[in-house]
Amino acid sequence: MDVSQTNKPIINGTSTTEEIVRNSNEISIHSTTNDDRKSTQQSLQSLVDKKKLLRKIDSRLLLTLVVMYCLACLDRTNIGNARLAGLENNLGLYGNQFQISLAVFYIGYVLFEIPSNMVIKKFTPSKWIPALMVAWSVVICCMAAVKNFGELIATRLLLGVAEAGFVPGAFFLLSMWYKRSQSAVRFSLFYSGSVLSGAFGGLLAYFITKYMDGKGGLEGWRWLFLLEGLITFIFSLASFFILPNFPETATFLTVQERDYWVTCLRKDDCTLNDSQHYKIDHHSLYLVVKDSKIYIVMLIGIFIGSALHSIALYLPTVIYSMGFDPFKSQLLTVPPYFTGWCISLAITLHSDKTEERSFHLIFGGCLAIIGFFGLAMFENINLLYVSTFFCTAGVSTFAPLSVAWVCSIFSTPHDKRAIALAMVISFANISGVLASMLYPTNDGPRYCK
Repeated sequence: MDVSQTNKPIINGTSTTEEIVRNSNEISIHSTTNDDRKSTQQSLQSLVDKKKLLRKIDSRLLLTLVVMYCLACLDRTNIGNARLAGLENNLGLYGNQFQISLAVFYIGYVLFEIPSNMVIKKFTPSKWIPALMVAWSVVICCMAAVKNFGELIATRLLLGVAEAGFVPGAFFLLSMWYKRSQSAVRFSLFYSGSVLSGAFGGLLAYFITKYMDGKGGLEGWRWLFLLEGLITFIFSLASFFILPNFPETATFLTVQERDYWVTCLRKDDCTLNDSQHYKIDHHSLYLVVKDSKIYIVMLIGIFIGSALHSIALYLPTVIYSMGFDPFKSQLLTVPPYFTGWCISLAITLHSDKTEERSFHLIFGGCLAIIGFFGLAMFENINLLYVSTFFCTAGVSTFAPLSVAWVCSIFSTPHDKRAIALAMVISFANISGVLASMLYPTNDGPRYCK
């Protein structure tokens, strides 16, 4: 679906807007007609360097969320690295118990995504999102102390509850800061947090599990949970002071920059005038539920999520099944993730430039299909490893594009967008339960039936 084809509210020619006039080095707000909109925009643009402004927003908002998402993905998927370091043997897991421990994460995750996005405006993003981060960092540290299957299940369930609101909340906040023609590449950069966690997570896991094993009487995988949890906790405290709320109240921008950017966003999305006053409640949920498009998008999200979660959870295991030792398998996850991110960034940049989503989504899906087909059919180790590059390129591409597509379809009002994002991401994560069961131990090393 083209971004340019999405419906936009029409502004009556007699409506009023704000005009910023420089007078005695102060900014005064005046009511004026739409005939002066162009002159207002030009006046503000002469005071603001647009490229510098975007860099400032990206470095303050986007970079903070990327780091947070990177840490969230590390904490969510490091159990796959812990498995290679001996978690199953140390806890006495057997049969499908490991797969069950992966699946229960998504139970809490799915159930609490929509409620979390319904309260994000009440508590404000700058407080709610870091608070969620504090919660899941504490849970990860607690995972270092688990002694049996029951305790592992309990901590994984709590981790899902704590992380549930982060991704839909982050996407909602990003959608409030960027124009629709700028969103896909930002969502791709946000998703680079998962790519970075996949790439450097394997590297970090390699050094921690190898060199910390036995220190203080703890196994390497326990140190993995503890140290990564502490890193997340420290950054969560810092994010309380870094993460901004909405454009209208941004204190890290100058008055001219803030007014210019809000004017640009209003031109792209005319309901932004009331973004600070929208209340996300049961009526917001009703607006989404009665829209038939949400059910089509949720169905698509389930298929996308199945591919995304299977790679995120099992790429180290898949590479290990090719015949590499556990430590080398950790390192070999780095090139596919990094290559996938580079391809994703190029495709989403082109998508934003052409303001087209559908065909770019299809192209990303084709890359993933080629990769999974190769993993199922090839026996040559080199071809199997190359197939993982296609898998990561595909899932890294259609994940951010699908979110940008949802934001375009449900662009207004903002409360509807917030609930739609939560519902789509929630249903996409239902597939995480399915993906958790796709690679049972008994089907290794080829995982084909």
